[in-house]
Amino acid sequence: MAHKITVTGCPTSSIQDYGKYLAFDMEEKGSPNAPKGIPFKSNTITYTVVLSLKQFNKLNINQEEFSQRRFVVQGEPCLDIPFEQCTGEIGVICMQIQEIENKVKEKKETPKKGSRAQNPENSDHKEESKKEKTEKLILAPEGTREWMALEDIKVPEPFLQFTPGIAKQKAVEESIGKNGTVDKPIIINPDTHELVDSYSRYFVAKKKNLDRVPVHY
Repeated sequence: MAHKITVTGCPTSSIQDYGKYLAFDMEEKGSPNAPKGIPFKSNTITYTVVLSLKQFNKLNINQEEFSQRRFVVQGEPCLDIPFEQCTGEIGVICMQIQEIENKVKEKKETPKKGSRAQNPENSDHKEESKKEKTEKLILAPEGTREWMALEDIKVPEPFLQFTPGIAKQKAVEESIGKNGTVDKPIIINPDTHELVDSYSRYFVAKKKNLDRVPVHY
């Protein structure tokens, strides 16, 4: 089983365009997620992340703004990236990339004497931001090839005539409640985006109004 890698931070290089896929560098200090057995001479590890053009387009961010944003990347290490393209110590094939809130330390204003306590609306805003960040950090189940919008999956008519069992629905609902997504990837045809298997997971995901789901081919 391939070692999973999660890298969080801002890109440390510009995007290199290779046609159907893109590459960029990220850094982490003393990452516990680095593959075991690989020696490093410094505390900072440089990763070269490779993602498909389709994954990048789903972010709705142009290449100029990309390096200013903060992301969490989930993927697997790969030794097949050409040397001239892999400038980092570890090559990572991106399975999922999501933009997260950029941690910018804002100067806190000291309330003047006699002024009212902090505006409760600011507290509500912080709670909402914290909640949004938690919701975005969803781990991809094992076997995920990419994330796809639920509305992009085409369901054949025979599946639509079938209603999944209550026990199966409950198991998937528990996974969504715990992990934020279905327990296993939904199987689709990569060319037609037609559902091949895992209709129960599709059924529950639609019932729970999930925007995107993990898929496998």
